[in-house]
Amino acid sequence: MIFSRDTAIIAVCIVCALVAAQFQPSKSSVEGVLPALSKAVAQSVEGGTGQQYELREVLAKIAQYYNAEPINPRVDSVWKLIPGLNGVRLDIPATLAAAKQNSAQIPLIFQQIPPSISLNDYVAEPIYRGNPQKRQMALMINVAWGTEYIPQILSILRQNGVRATFFLDGSWAKKNPEVAKSIVLAGMEIGSHAYNHPMMSRLSREQMINQLTKTNEAIFHATGQHITLFAPPAGDFNNLVVQVAAGMKMKTILWTLDTIDWRKPSPTVIVSRIVKRRTPGALVLMHPTEPTVQALPEMIRSLKQDGYQLVTVSELLSSVRPVPKTLAEAQVALSKSGKL
Repeated sequence: MIFSRDTAIIAVCIVCALVAAQFQPSKSSVEGVLPALSKAVAQSVEGGTGQQYELREVLAKIAQYYNAEPINPRVDSVWKLIPGLNGVRLDIPATLAAAKQNSAQIPLIFQQIPPSISLNDYVAEPIYRGNPQKRQMALMINVAWGTEYIPQILSILRQNGVRATFFLDGSWAKKNPEVAKSIVLAGMEIGSHAYNHPMMSRLSREQMINQLTKTNEAIFHATGQHITLFAPPAGDFNNLVVQVAAGMKMKTILWTLDTIDWRKPSPTVIVSRIVKRRTPGALVLMHPTEPTVQALPEMIRSLKQDGYQLVTVSELLSSVRPVPKTLAEAQVALSKSGKL
C-alpha cells in the first residue's frame, strides 16, 4: 500500500503525541510535539479532497471526545441549585470550510445546545457551586473593609489573565467610589454584599429590600454597574432572603471552598486549603487581606497548571460548555487524555 507524504507526516506525528502522552510529559513538551501535527493537517487541507478526508478523520475523533448532551439544572440535597450545561456538537462541515480559509490556525466550530430548563426557572434556591462538569473555578472576593490590598490583588489578577468577582458592601462602595470603579476598569465583575454587613436572616422583608436597594444604588453610582449577584454577609440567609433577592433579579451566591483568610493564616495555608480541595465548578471565598495577596500568585499558578480556567461567577454559572477554539488546542487535550 502506498501512502502519501502528508499521510506519513500525520502518522508519525500522531505516534509522537501518543508516546509523549504515555510518559505524561509537562504541558510545554506536549505542546512542542503537537504543532508538527497541526502543520501536517494544515498541509493536508491545502492538498485537496483526499487530504481533507484525513482532516475529517481527526475531527471525528475530536467530536467523539467533546460532543455531549445538554444537562438541566437540578436541586441537590447538599449543594442546592446546581447550574445546567449546554450540549455541544462539533460542526464538521463548517469546520472543514473554515479550515480552507485559515489552514494555519484551524478553528473548531461547535454548536452549543441549551438545556430545556434554565437556571432562571429556579427563583428561590441558593447557589454554592457551578456545574461539576466545567473544569473552571471562580474567585469571589468579599469587600467590606479597607482599600490597601485592592490594587495589589487587581494587579496580580491582571498579570495572570484572571477575572474575578468582587462582592461589595454598599457602605464601602459609597465611601470608596474610586476604588470600586477601579475594580470594574480592571475587567472584574461586581456583586452585592449588602449595605452594612447585617445578618440578613434576622431582618424583616422591608429591611432586606432596603439593604439590597441601597447597595445597588451605591454600586451603580460608583461604577455604573447593574447588580445580578448577591453574596449574603457571613453566608447568613434564609428562604426569605433568597426570595427577596430573586424578586430584585439577583441570584444568592454562597461558596464551595473557603480560604478563611480573614483569620490571617499564612499564605501557604491559604494555598493548601484551596489547591488540595480543588474541584470543577468551585466557588472560592476570599477577602482583601495581606496573606491573600501573598497567596494569590501561587494559588492561580497551581490551579492553572492543573487545567482549571479561573472565571467570573457569572461565567461559571452560565450554561455555556467550555470547548477548544482551535484544532491545536483540541489536540493538546486529546493527547493528554490518550484519545488522539
